[in-house]
Amino acid sequence: MDVRNPMNRISVLIVFSLLLAGLPVQAQDNLTLFTPATGHIASGDTQSWTFRAVEGSVLSLLVQATSGDLDPQFSIISSSGTNLIGGDDYNYPASGDALLEAITMPRTDTYTVRISGFGTTSGDYTLTLLAGYGQVNASDDFSGAATWKTAGDAVEIAVADEALALALNRPQQTGIAVYPNTNLPAIYYLQTTVTIGVNQDNWMVGLTARQGGGDYYLLLLNERGEWRFLVRDDSTEKILRDWVSHPAIVAGNKTFTLGMLVNGSNFDFFYNGSLIGRQTDATIPEGGTFGLAIQTGGTLNPQMAAQFDNLFITTPLLINKHPVLPTQLLLSTPASMAQELQRRNVIPSGGEMALNVAESFAELAKPGVERFLLGRGTTYQHLVMGTTFSWQADTAGMTGCGFIFRAVDENHYLLAYADRTGGYGLAQRVDDTFQPGIFGEKPIGSKESFHLLVVALEDQIHYYVDGLYVGTLQLPATEGAVGNAVVNFEPINTSCQFRDTWVWRWD
Repeated sequence: MDVRNPMNRISVLIVFSLLLAGLPVQAQDNLTLFTPATGHIASGDTQSWTFRAVEGSVLSLLVQATSGDLDPQFSIISSSGTNLIGGDDYNYPASGDALLEAITMPRTDTYTVRISGFGTTSGDYTLTLLAGYGQVNASDDFSGAATWKTAGDAVEIAVADEALALALNRPQQTGIAVYPNTNLPAIYYLQTTVTIGVNQDNWMVGLTARQGGGDYYLLLLNERGEWRFLVRDDSTEKILRDWVSHPAIVAGNKTFTLGMLVNGSNFDFFYNGSLIGRQTDATIPEGGTFGLAIQTGGTLNPQMAAQFDNLFITTPLLINKHPVLPTQLLLSTPASMAQELQRRNVIPSGGEMALNVAESFAELAKPGVERFLLGRGTTYQHLVMGTTFSWQADTAGMTGCGFIFRAVDENHYLLAYADRTGGYGLAQRVDDTFQPGIFGEKPIGSKESFHLLVVALEDQIHYYVDGLYVGTLQLPATEGAVGNAVVNFEPINTSCQFRDTWVWRWD
């Protein structure tokens, strides 16, 4: 087997993860956001690092080899010992660096990053933990000269004590310090540390996005632990989400991090790393810059002051101007997985959950494929479709379950399936035959269920089995129905039980 082939390396990575517990492991060290850590991997060894993450935080991990022939790979392990997700080559063969980008942490926990070299490779490396995406586009610790501009005349701006300070003393005013770089990419994550003035009891502070002239989106946070999101377009303000609280926001806390992930029409908001809300809006087109904002109310004492520090902007890593296709996905609820695929740039922002069937069943007693259409025959072209299934069969033998999509009629459709031996496939049926597609095997042990997911995007169809990427099929985009399927290679009475069969679509 050619283990340098990315397809074969997926199977090797699974086996490697199972054996990893038996390898020598060095002492664990703590990771700090945006601070590269260095280490050395000897042949056959592993090295471990730990980090603390809160539920809903969006993080990236990048391992870069700096010496020797090291081909790094790593896994993230929870405090209970569960192997959560792994990272491997993201630009093979041009680079052996390993990446996990914009993954959403499923729970608050202390996690371990376990790094090793593929095969017998060894050498030095750097490991970087980032908030948001996999590369730092810009940062500012405010230790240099002030280059920020103000929007309007009411706000006072100063750079001192390695922080940017904003102040207002007029009622019902918004003061914004505008970032000088107007060439931000369409997708980015922004995070900064906010400190409210010591004697400030009533305050509103926030971030702007797509700032251009007097137009912008504005996220605000207040002393009551509430957040608000609005858009200002052509001098008109529209509240998209009025003041709403969130359990993660500590009312009255005067030092915290505030973050925003901007991706097309999607905006995600973070407080101390925790996701506190999201909003979809397309009023202002992509482009512009961002700002740091404060706001006063209509009180008799309208003074407002705040400081901003440790600002970072992260953006997706690109290969030939295209996003990195994840080699592994975290399995979660349908809505969470659709959100994750958008954040990780697998699918465009926007879209909707078009179908979500909690439970369904299908049976077949003869060889062949039995289709069971869902959604009353509604057709889709660009979609994500996923399901989790288990099966029962009267006798041993080759039998499987899966789903169909882009089904034009009973003889023209795409079939994704997995069988009881660990085999999986994705192929197009044309008339009475299945065309060459994606086929493979994975070790399943005593496994009783599978999770299948396809992303049908234009003429590319990406296929994931149990969250692992197993290949891409290129076919002309067509529109068709979706459904469950039973796949019998022998005359066996087979019953497939499907859970959470879902379709996410976009224009």
